[in-house]
Amino acid sequence: MNTVSIPANATAKAIIETNKPPKGATHFRYTEGNRKPIIDAIKNIDCLAGCTGKLEFGTMKHGRGQNGRITPKAFEPIKSEMAAPAGKPAPAESNPPGGKGRKNKIHGFSACAVAKAFGKAGIKWEEADRIMRAHGIEMSKASLSVQLGFGRNEATWEKRGEPAPLTDEQIADLRKEVEA
Repeated sequence: MNTVSIPANATAKAIIETNKPPKGATHFRYTEGNRKPIIDAIKNIDCLAGCTGKLEFGTMKHGRGQNGRITPKAFEPIKSEMAAPAGKPAPAESNPPGGKGRKNKIHGFSACAVAKAFGKAGIKWEEADRIMRAHGIEMSKASLSVQLGFGRNEATWEKRGEPAPLTDEQIADLRKEVEA
């Protein structure tokens, strides 16, 4: 624990620069005299402006507010910073089917390209949304509306990307899937 005296006009950035939290720290605990400790996220550290007391950094263990506990200096390196054991090559990055980095596609095209194709074909938002959801793709109303608009206007294709080259039959099949 470090005893600190923080000026009244200090910003969160200034406090963090003068009291460097260890790598991986997410929270701080501040105690002053016999008062109950303050435990909060590092981003809210500017609430200590004008205070003098003991400051320690750590990760949140459990609880909230005055009942919260932090684990001081119990930081493990982030996995991306950990080196691979000597003699073994680092594993190649891959996106297995259903993996976290994989996005659902329709006929092999991204959701945005397909939405533009729907706009080009004159499909309205409600129907396009049903088709997308049937294929496990959730887009906000605003995003889907914008992509449909880009598909209707050829002038935007050069800057915003062309619609997916779906045939009329493919679009008709997609429309039939959600009608049934």
